[in-house]
Order: sequence, then structure tokens, then C-alpha cells
Amino acid sequence: MNYSTVKIYKSIVLFPLMLLVACSTNDEKYGKYWHSGSERPYIINGVKYYPQIHYQYTAVGEASWYGYDCHGKPTATGRRFDKNNLTAAHRTLPLPSVVIVENLQNHKKVKLLVNDRGPFAKTHRRIIDVSQKAAELLGFRPRGFTKVKVTCLPKESQLAAIAYRRKPYPSKH
Repeated sequence: MNYSTVKIYKSIVLFPLMLLVACSTNDEKYGKYWHSGSERPYIINGVKYYPQIHYQYTAVGEASWYGYDCHGKPTATGRRFDKNNLTAAHRTLPLPSVVIVENLQNHKKVKLLVNDRGPFAKTHRRIIDVSQKAAELLGFRPRGFTKVKVTCLPKESQLAAIAYRRKPYPSKH
């Protein structure tokens, strides 16, 4: 074999191996931030939830907030919860999703990244848990809960999915 044949042979053999190594490194690097289980149906307290595979969502109900007890713990996406970030938890929206939450008592609005599952309170009137910072901006932190309207933003949710290294769901189902 001459030098150029050896070089071509090495390229043919080594290139796929390099791709495999690169892929495994990406899986290792980004896989820890994503739990594929967040896309499957799941059961909490005997209730089965079915995550959505689209971003069409508008609902009115109660919001509550979480902060101290969950601060620093992993979310359903694997990233650490920070009570000072503008994030939220929802039972069925695709993870991640971007929503507008409007406090219907004072009409304050905030845009949040949904990156966790919840709320799992005994009442089903609660449709979203927001971070402590979001509750402050929405003006209901001292009370603990309020009536809200939640609207998912499909385009921004798709961009968030890409940022999380996920294939985005379609805008329309």
C-alpha cells in the first residue's frame, strides 16, 4: 500500500469512529440536561398524565409558586431549579415550552420557560407552578396563589426546544 491509499483507508475507518465519539460526547454533555421520560405518560398520586405533543394551550386556573424547598434541585429536564429564574412547572406541556402567564386579579403578565412537571397539589384548579421570582413579578407571592390565564407561545417554545437540544414539536397538531 502506498501512502495515499493508507491515508484514504484511515479516513474511511476513522471518520465514522470520530462521529460516534462526537455523538457520545454530545449525548453525555446534553443528555444529562434532558430526561426522555418527561415525554412519556406518568402517574403521580394515582393520576395518569399525558404530556402534549404540540404547543396549542390556553387555560384559566390557579397558579401557585415554589421556591426555597426546590431551589437547587433538578427539574424534569435535569437542569437545576433556581427560584430567581423566570421558570414554571406544568403537568402536560412539552418540556421545554414558553408561556405567558397573566394574573387575572391585577393583569400583570410575565413570560416563563416551562422546564418542570407540576403542580401536583390535591386540587386540580392549580394549572401551573411558577418560580418565586415570577410570583413576585405577577404580584401574588405573599398570598401564595392567584387566578391566572396561561397561554403557550408555539414559536418561542420551538426555539426553546432547539436550545435544549430537542427536536421541536409542530406548531399545529
